[in-house]
Amino acid sequence: MTVTEAAPPAVHPLSLHTPERHVPPGTREFYEDVVARLRAWKPLPVGEITATLDRVLESPDPPSDRELVYVHWQLRSWHKRLSTIVLADRRFPPTAEACWLIENGKAIGDLRIGDGTWELGTVRRLASTLLDLLDEAARTHGLRVDDDSDGEVSRSRRSP
Repeated sequence: MTVTEAAPPAVHPLSLHTPERHVPPGTREFYEDVVARLRAWKPLPVGEITATLDRVLESPDPPSDRELVYVHWQLRSWHKRLSTIVLADRRFPPTAEACWLIENGKAIGDLRIGDGTWELGTVRRLASTLLDLLDEAARTHGLRVDDDSDGEVSRSRRSP
């Protein structure tokens, strides 16, 4: 018996596949936005934060009524940025105290000021919460927080 017809060559199904050009997920605008945000990023101004906290919490001459609205806005924005840092780093899961400080600071920051009632007390409560959150972030993330350029470090803000 002779076989006159040859069997078709065995072809692996993947050998027929022609690879397509890789396209990353997301649009060009998305990646341009990410790059623009990275270029515009500014580090957390710890020196400015501690100077403002000292002025609000320890100064015998606290901010005037006109300045309180701006200081309140500054403290709220710094609290939000520090909260994002504390929650975003997966290497250091937030502690129960950090979560409480974040929620408490958000609640205090949402209080309206500017009507002449309890303004300084609200700003001082927010400053105290921000100080505790800064200390917590320094402790849990191993950050070094130096207050002054003259080498003097406030006892309440010295990182362990």
